[in-house]
Amino acid sequence: MIETVVMHMDGAGQEYVVKTDPGTVARMRASLLRTMPWSAWGTAIISVLLGAAIAAMVFALDLGGTELWFLLFAWPVPVYLYDSKRQFTVIRRLKQTWAVKEISPVAMRVTDEGLWCAIDAAPEDVFLPWAAVTNVQVKVRGRISALLVALAPGATTAPGVSGLDQPEVRRRTRRNWKGVSRLRVPVFSPRQPVSESEIDQALGHFSGGRVRVR
Repeated sequence: MIETVVMHMDGAGQEYVVKTDPGTVARMRASLLRTMPWSAWGTAIISVLLGAAIAAMVFALDLGGTELWFLLFAWPVPVYLYDSKRQFTVIRRLKQTWAVKEISPVAMRVTDEGLWCAIDAAPEDVFLPWAAVTNVQVKVRGRISALLVALAPGATTAPGVSGLDQPEVRRRTRRNWKGVSRLRVPVFSPRQPVSESEIDQALGHFSGGRVRVR
């Protein structure tokens, strides 16, 4: 979701900026709102059909302790129902958010204070002071890039941090096998992938060398 990368490192108001491509973001929003309901309804229908099939099988076989046999075979049903409900909740929140939230003019901004990220699905943006960040990884696959921001222990409640407690942001935060939580910030560029060297240069400059690309 970037158009160009601009580095400003002199004078007042120094910052590193990744600009957004509003057209790409708008198309992504429209695509998600078209496809996500199909997935949610599909999961709900599967749960109903599965429950009916299991009930029919149990009663047709005339198994003793019918209720226990049904519970034994039907455990996937509530799992599918829960997932369907979760998907509908996500869709509802997205519609509410995008009805009032304009597409951000930038995807990421790095300043002396810390790292600012725009998570399009979240109502509020995320800000991480440098004390809350340990390193950043850049993953590039074709035109799709992802910034993996490694969070310091206790970053969620650290002073100055904002936006990490939003459900949409929590879904993008995963803990790896070393126990490090990383916020995944997807970036789609119609022109060129995210430059790892530029990001490394910016992080090192504005964090005083404390945070670099891993």
